[in-house]
Amino acid sequence: MNIKKSLRRIAFLLTGILVLLLAIAAVALYNSRLEVTPNGVHSRLYVPVNSEKYAKVSMFAGTGDDATLPGFLDGPVVRRAADGSWNASWFCEDRAHQQQAADAQLVIECAGKRSVYPLGAAVAPSVAGGVLPMPGKVAVLSDIEGNLPFLDGSLAKLGVTDAAGAWAYGTGHLVIVGDAVDRGREVFAVLWRLYALAQEAQRVGGGVHLLLGNHEQYILRGNTTRAHLEHLYALNHLGGPVAAFSGDTVIGAWLRAQPVVLQMGSVLFTHGGISKATADSGLTVPQLNEAMRNYWRGAPSAKPALDAVLGQGGVTQYRGYLDEADGLASAEDVQHVLNRFGASTVVVGHTLVDKVTMLHGGRVIAVDVNTNEAADEALVFEDGKPRVVAVVDRGLPPEQKARGQQRDFRFAAAADWRALASTAWRAVELARLPHPY
Repeated sequence: MNIKKSLRRIAFLLTGILVLLLAIAAVALYNSRLEVTPNGVHSRLYVPVNSEKYAKVSMFAGTGDDATLPGFLDGPVVRRAADGSWNASWFCEDRAHQQQAADAQLVIECAGKRSVYPLGAAVAPSVAGGVLPMPGKVAVLSDIEGNLPFLDGSLAKLGVTDAAGAWAYGTGHLVIVGDAVDRGREVFAVLWRLYALAQEAQRVGGGVHLLLGNHEQYILRGNTTRAHLEHLYALNHLGGPVAAFSGDTVIGAWLRAQPVVLQMGSVLFTHGGISKATADSGLTVPQLNEAMRNYWRGAPSAKPALDAVLGQGGVTQYRGYLDEADGLASAEDVQHVLNRFGASTVVVGHTLVDKVTMLHGGRVIAVDVNTNEAADEALVFEDGKPRVVAVVDRGLPPEQKARGQQRDFRFAAAADWRALASTAWRAVELARLPHPY
């Protein structure tokens, strides 16, 4: 009898504590403030901790106050049908649009600008296995991160495209060393640009290679923690970020077919780098690329292969050439890797450098200059020989972005509670993603 009374008292006490905590949370929310970008997308919730301090909660679900994004076109998300027709959806400024047709092109008019997307035959990787002879001309860019003006300006300055934006590099090849996506909001614009150039290049014997970096892997797996909030807001109107890049879409399928390692002659290209452990796995360049494609097909390879393409020391995450935190690779390690693949040089992005940097006597070339402070440079190969050339200013926004406007959290408004619930549910979805694969 005493035990039952004790249990009832404990239950009563726990219930009281729970009610008190809920009351405290309700009072805190009632006095919270919501930060909104100038275009109306939610960015942070400021929850009072005391009279002077606030806890900042990131609102990363892409919600907003009926946001309008002037001049912004996101998408299109295109799915092909078995009969050759296609269905496209896109976001223009403040709403989603749809079209179904069987034409070879999709033409979109948005905010007074006309955009054309090629929807003929699907674009396959230039070389499925990822190994080919060194072309006479190769232009190399890295870590575009949704920055379309930088991509277009640099391609024009490098002579890859002409004044109209068409392929002008003949039988030359363009290599993007990973991370074309995330952070900037023009992710789809960058991907469609590269997709279209890949079609043009293949017709004249050239090639466009978008190596998968860790950020391409993130978006294909549904990890949107690095995505631009306004891009996420638009994607929510297009079925959500996972559906927008799913394998049944044109861009989603194309990305899943891209390599993680490319070998041109004696030069290796990969986003992060190749560690001694990856080299010692015995996996060849075609096997590394096939392991990545198997993963997207839902038929994962053995653990050593998954570690090599998705693990912390894998080819898309490794920083050992430049970052002491990963344990700097020695000259002997670098030479061991090169010997294993019959290569003389490895070109990498992923880790920031102040300029295109030659390491270990030019055996490693680092090309991630993705800051306003870094030199406006890119790497090219001419008849197999590397050369550093100028490109356009990246024009990135300042690192310390101006705060948006704040307003009271509307305790009685269902829309604000839905935004909060969306953020909580997105956190649950992100927590469910397996790590590292």
